[in-house]
Amino acid sequence: MKRALYVFWQHTWGVLQTTVGLAFYLVFLRCPHFRYQGTVVTIWPIRQGSMSMGRFLFMHPNWTPADQRLLAHEYGHTIQSLLLGPLYLPLIGLPSLLWASVPWFERYRRTHRVDYYDLYTERWANHCGARYAKAPKGLPAGFSTKK
Repeated sequence: MKRALYVFWQHTWGVLQTTVGLAFYLVFLRCPHFRYQGTVVTIWPIRQGSMSMGRFLFMHPNWTPADQRLLAHEYGHTIQSLLLGPLYLPLIGLPSLLWASVPWFERYRRTHRVDYYDLYTERWANHCGARYAKAPKGLPAGFSTKK
C-alpha cells in the first residue's frame, strides 16, 4: 500500500520531475535497470554523476549495489520530491545541479574544503535517505553495472 501511494504521489504531486525522469529513462532505455522501493533505477553512462527525478534514479556506471549510501542519498531526493511537489525543481533540482556541475562551485568546494554534501539540498537528501531507504534486495540475477 505504501509503495502504491508513493508511485501515485510521484505521478501527481511530483509530475514535473517524474516526467523529466521518464524522458531521461527513455533516452537511456538500453542501459541496465532495476526497481528499488517504488523507483526505477538506471545505470546510465554518465561517468561522474547520479541524479534523481521523481521516481527515477540514475546511477553512474561505477556504482555497485554495495554502495548503499549513494543509493540512499538519491532515494532521499525522491522523498524531497514527495514533500515539495512542483517546488522540487526550483528548490532542490536546480541548486543541486548547479552545485554539482558548475566549475566555479567545484573550485569553491576544493579550495575552501567544503564537502559536496554540505549544501542544504544534499544534506537533506542524506537525512531523508538515512531515514527511509532500505538496503537493496532482489536485484536481477547476474546484475552488473557493466555493459
